[in-house]
Amino acid sequence: MATALHAVQTYAAAPEVVFAKYSDRAFLDGRLRAAGGIDPQITELLVAGEGSGQTVKIVSRQAIPASVLPSMVSAMMPGDPVIVRTENWRRADGGYLADFDVVIKNAPASLKGTMTLTAATDPGSAGSAVTIVGRASVPIPLFGGKIEGVIVEQVDQLLRAEERYTQQQLGTST
Repeated sequence: MATALHAVQTYAAAPEVVFAKYSDRAFLDGRLRAAGGIDPQITELLVAGEGSGQTVKIVSRQAIPASVLPSMVSAMMPGDPVIVRTENWRRADGGYLADFDVVIKNAPASLKGTMTLTAATDPGSAGSAVTIVGRASVPIPLFGGKIEGVIVEQVDQLLRAEERYTQQQLGTST
């Protein structure tokens, strides 16, 4: 059984402006640092193509202090859990779409899903929204569901920190 993740980030900037930030290493480094964690790094940034054919691959790595995790979870993993996140962005139907994958090193845990960047649905708004939908999976009998909940909670906190940072960098807040 998997645990669902659903989050929405809102920005007072057009989708094209937000998407342009995803190919800016300085922005991505700052966003990752703002989200916290230990030793945050953008390990890969690959921008290919131009215009409507542009794709962006972002791979980041950071550790979560074991001290902030429930003891049941930290007892199952040696040291601070290292998270590797991959986002593969591309143009799609009136916006942008990314498949994402989050892997926790040395743990039977993963989070996979999609991120959709589209124009805001409010009439007359020049803003945009990123909708994140995913599923955390930890195939451990009895404890898997609880660990999945912790993963979703931690990722949700990270996404909120990234949203605040992006709003600041865009010079907006919603």
